[in-house]
Amino acid sequence: MNIKAMRNIHLYLGVFFAPLLMFFLISGCWQTFGLHEANDEGTYKPPAIVKSLSAVHKDQRWADRSKKPDSSVPFQYLVLGMVLGLLTTTILGIVMAFKYTKGWVVWVCLATGTAVPCIMLWLAYHFSS
Repeated sequence: MNIKAMRNIHLYLGVFFAPLLMFFLISGCWQTFGLHEANDEGTYKPPAIVKSLSAVHKDQRWADRSKKPDSSVPFQYLVLGMVLGLLTTTILGIVMAFKYTKGWVVWVCLATGTAVPCIMLWLAYHFSS
């Protein structure tokens, strides 16, 4: 595959899936901090929109107080397409990085990007109460 085709695939897949990816990034972030659920003390209650959007992220359905439909199978396949598209654009990005920069820089970035999350999780596991 030539570089122009790789760039075009990278561009169009990235732009097509960008809104859905940003949704999952944002809703995943507030879920990471537990902002989609009320706390045990009753001092925090999430806004209804946060709860509904979290249901889309976690359960692939739009849920509100009055209705809790089944998961959307078509939406699940759209997410699968997004995952495959993101994997494709990531691999193409790495290939292009090797093509346009020094290989050792790419390897250092890949190694660091792998090691840092692993180290953070290891530290949290070993030093948590």
